[in-house]
Amino acid sequence: MPQKLKQFKAKHSFTSLILVAIVVRLLAVIFVPGFGSNHDIQQPSLIQGLFDWLKAKMGMDDTQGVMFLSRAFYATISLFTVSMVYRICDLLANDKVKAWNIALLPVFCVIMPSFGIIDNVSFFLGLPLLLYGSNVVLRQQVLLDANKSEKVHRTSYFIAGIMLALSVCVWYQCLFLVVAILLMLAVKHDHKGALMTLFGFVVTLLLVWVLLLILKVNVCNYIA
Repeated sequence: MPQKLKQFKAKHSFTSLILVAIVVRLLAVIFVPGFGSNHDIQQPSLIQGLFDWLKAKMGMDDTQGVMFLSRAFYATISLFTVSMVYRICDLLANDKVKAWNIALLPVFCVIMPSFGIIDNVSFFLGLPLLLYGSNVVLRQQVLLDANKSEKVHRTSYFIAGIMLALSVCVWYQCLFLVVAILLMLAVKHDHKGALMTLFGFVVTLLLVWVLLLILKVNVCNYIA
């Protein structure tokens, strides 16, 4: 049996990693006490409002049911973080074994905001978006280095900018990391990639800003 598991891991490294992550999260959702979040200053407007809306729409008065819903929501989001960490490590190391081993960290340490190394709800939710945008940029850089030409998908940088902007919308401190990514592209003389990423970033921020104005949400209160 152990030999078959090793063979499965070697043949399907990403699938095996996600299966381990799912088992860990099922155990956490069922047995870990607490609601699944620490209710930070941004929490009510981001997630708690969604749960309150679901309770009203579905007629849910069962606090236990809402608690499990909250836990399951955060546990599911964390699977995207695990996935992105694995893919980024695989790109950097070009070694699936190393990527699998490094990705074990978020498997056991990034599960829910109240159960892991990240206790800020907003950052917990923004992290998958930030990692996705970073992964897209990194993949294009790997292609650029391999081809030694500019025959890469420039639209991918635009998509990366969109995801990075959404991460900032969820946790605005991600902006510092976005600036670092843009500086990295500039240092590598990938000016077109940097401009496309910045364009996608700015366009998305403006669209979100307009949406918030339509919904009559004070952005300054969110940032404060």
